[in-house]
Amino acid sequence: MAYSLQMLRALIEAHPDRAERLTPHVEALEVSIQSQPAFCLQNVRTLFEAAHATIAPQLGIEFPSRAGFPDRMRGVIDALDFSVADHPDAATIHTHVQSLVAAINDMAVALARLSNVPNMRHGGSLDWGTLERQHATMLGGLCDSLVSFLFDVAWSRPLALDEDAQPAIFEDFADFNEWLDDVNGPVEVAGSTFRASRVLYLLDPLKHEAGRADWYTRAAAGTAEDEEAA
Repeated sequence: MAYSLQMLRALIEAHPDRAERLTPHVEALEVSIQSQPAFCLQNVRTLFEAAHATIAPQLGIEFPSRAGFPDRMRGVIDALDFSVADHPDAATIHTHVQSLVAAINDMAVALARLSNVPNMRHGGSLDWGTLERQHATMLGGLCDSLVSFLFDVAWSRPLALDEDAQPAIFEDFADFNEWLDDVNGPVEVAGSTFRASRVLYLLDPLKHEAGRADWYTRAAAGTAEDEEAA
């Protein structure tokens, strides 16, 4: 039977406009868990990076340039509101759910670190046992529950923002907008010229958001690879 990340699949179905770009990453992780467990860790990392890069700007989080993978996920968890609206114990619910989500994150980090111990992920001597298959299954399950839950909270619940916080505007995404303009060039209509990024932002904000999330994810992944190489 093929392995399925059921919660992430449900997230994509519930939020097709926002989550459709997760599909190839989900499919890659499912395949790696099923038949290529050595690649599971990098596929999980991609999905976690997508959560960082998508949710953090929505929450107004700015990570330090050298922030590590666990620190970025912890920052997202600390900023989200997990309470239940109008419940008399909303604050208590938030505290306990936040602790639960943080514990899932800690387990995923521990598995990732254990997988990086020599001979534990890719194997060494044929006489040594590895946890390759067990790692892939456990790490995939943790990723499925954690990433899908964080996206669902971020997309389905109102966020508790500071009173002084201002809603995101076009100018807040200068790096992505410049990249989009470079790739697509100017848009000309009836003799007038417009920036491609602004046209997309005004006419299809969900597409702009989805493209922005994908761009930030790839940029974050490139930064992580540079850090590991260093």
